[in-house]
Amino acid sequence: METNITSKDALEEKCVLLNKKLEELSLIFRIMNLLHSTMEVEKILKIALTSVTTGTALGFNRALIFLVDEENGVLEGKMGVGPKNMEEAARVWEELGKSSLPFEAFAAMAAEDAQLAEKSPLTSLVQTLSFPLERDTDVTVDSLLEKQCVIVRNAPFDPRVSARFNAVFESREFLVTPVVTKVKPVGVIVADNHYTGRPILEEDCAILSSVAHQVGLALDNARTYADVKRRLSEISTLQEMGKKIISMMDLRSELVTVAKVSSTVLGARGSVIWLTQNEDELTAIARFAEKDSSELESAIPLLEEAAAWSVSEGTPLLVRNSSEDERFSGWEKPGFSFLVVPLVSKSRTIGAIAVYGKERRNIFESPTFNRNDEQFLTILADETSVAVENARLFDEVRRSEARLRETQALLLHSEKLAALGEMSAKVAHEIRNPLASIGGFARRAAKNMGEQDPNREYLQVIVRETDRLERILTEQLQFAQLSRPTLKLENMNAIIQETLQLISDDIAKKKARLLKKFSLDLPKLLLDADKMKQVFLNIFQNALEFMPKGGRLRVESSLTQADVLVEIANDGPKIPGEMLDRIFVPFATSKKHGSGLGLAVAYQIVREHGGEINARSEGDWSAIFTVSVPIKGNEDRRRMSDRRSSNTDRRGRMKWMNPS
Repeated sequence: METNITSKDALEEKCVLLNKKLEELSLIFRIMNLLHSTMEVEKILKIALTSVTTGTALGFNRALIFLVDEENGVLEGKMGVGPKNMEEAARVWEELGKSSLPFEAFAAMAAEDAQLAEKSPLTSLVQTLSFPLERDTDVTVDSLLEKQCVIVRNAPFDPRVSARFNAVFESREFLVTPVVTKVKPVGVIVADNHYTGRPILEEDCAILSSVAHQVGLALDNARTYADVKRRLSEISTLQEMGKKIISMMDLRSELVTVAKVSSTVLGARGSVIWLTQNEDELTAIARFAEKDSSELESAIPLLEEAAAWSVSEGTPLLVRNSSEDERFSGWEKPGFSFLVVPLVSKSRTIGAIAVYGKERRNIFESPTFNRNDEQFLTILADETSVAVENARLFDEVRRSEARLRETQALLLHSEKLAALGEMSAKVAHEIRNPLASIGGFARRAAKNMGEQDPNREYLQVIVRETDRLERILTEQLQFAQLSRPTLKLENMNAIIQETLQLISDDIAKKKARLLKKFSLDLPKLLLDADKMKQVFLNIFQNALEFMPKGGRLRVESSLTQADVLVEIANDGPKIPGEMLDRIFVPFATSKKHGSGLGLAVAYQIVREHGGEINARSEGDWSAIFTVSVPIKGNEDRRRMSDRRSSNTDRRGRMKWMNPS
């Protein structure tokens, strides 16, 4: 009879144990379903810790979770769930006691809580904890490395527990169990009964370890999902950028887009793109700041130093913390992570792209850039390099087409002028002979008339007008019959002096004050002396005609590195801007007398010498003419004169062109 009773008790005990085991398995299964219902890391952690602390689930008072940061080789505190004091604990238990909801409802509500991103007091505390992944650092690290659940019975006196952990967690008894994925441990869960004082048993280790294993699998799935999602986003971004690059024409605006894309995809606070200019000097072309542009401005000197190094070495540069990197030891401001990748096209480094200030977008991400980021930025940099070269080639083609159109227009204009000049020469020759006869007979008739004869005045008008027509015809023939210069080594100062002698009577009649300043170190130049005299004669005559009596006429010569300059200025009324624009155009004149060909002849002669001539009004001077002629030996410039003249306006100033 006694044996039967014993067997019955044993059977009942086994049934109780089996029921308890079944309940544990059912609970773990329910927690597992919750954990695998989401791919968001924060929600997984919140569900896990809520399940550990809910009375209808595992029922611990508080729970913490630590995760491994592989980049920095540490175990970091991530999240904590539990009341901050005994009063709050009592209130929570009272509310839970009145509720008939299953623990899944509490876990789901915690996961979807709008305040999820905000730090609870326990989370704020646990996030201050970080331990190197080395044995005997802390009991949490030992549990992780050994993959064993550990129960700590007297924490303040247990040598395995670090002083830092004791100061933050303030618990006498707790357990630590590793969170293990299919491959390796990725963190630990810490739980205690700080407020109820319920003893922690070995069976608590077993069930918490089972839950921690499911947490590890869920985190592994979430990490894989996040990686795949990120890679798909990067691939999609690169494809879109590739399409844009094919049609990239406006280089600067498109590089701003690249800077924005690199920052957004990599979670950076900002980015900068440089291109190499003269002698490999880096020039910042585009920049982007996610929020604080002042932070970007303060970071640019350091980033530019790093970019120069990356360009010179032709390799990427990844810095996890600028203040801890010995290469940037002089940087006194707060450190940050940054990544620089060179832009390389056809084995030639043409610039660099940098991102800085990595932002943590999920709990797995480290606040520093990594090799995956470097890989993405390198691919983007390769595409950007192609875009830069394409844009530069397109710009060069566009400029070449513009030059070709200008050259064609100039050629057509020259052909028209040549035909007009030929016709003008023929007409001038035909008119000149009868005009000379008219003038000669008028002079003879005027001489034979008495002083009081009323017809004498009419004949004098005929004489004056025929003289004026002859001067116009002479200028027209000069313009129409311009021949290529016969070059000899000549002294520019001597040519100017001889020209001034030719107009000395005109200067005296005007009572002009002649101001001369000649440079004595002018080299001899390859010039046609007669033609250059014609240039200065036409400019002087133009100046004297506009000058008031007693005005100033200034003549100066000087030497630059490549040219001899002659500047001629005169007093008088200011020349309007629209007239200055057309002052060297044939027949464009504001004079009452004259054809407007004198300055056009001067312009053409200077061009034939490979030089330049321009006019301006400045200060007290009515007009300032500047003639520049290349020095001896600069034959290439003379050969380029026609092309250069097609790129200048009538004042001799360079037309604006888009920079490359």
